[in-house]
Amino acid sequence: MTNYRYYTGSLFVRELERLKEEYIHLDLDDMKRMVEEDILLLEKAVNMLSMNTIS
Repeated sequence: MTNYRYYTGSLFVRELERLKEEYIHLDLDDMKRMVEEDILLLEKAVNMLSMNTIS
């Protein structure tokens, strides 16, 4: 019988470790670009939510 919680947990930990290593190697310009992209996505999400609100 497979313990899926352990399997999923170990995959999650490995993915976190991979992301941590990836972020360590980013330079400042890459970080700025990623933050700008995140801000644009958040702005789009806020605009979509504001269009769907009932006045």
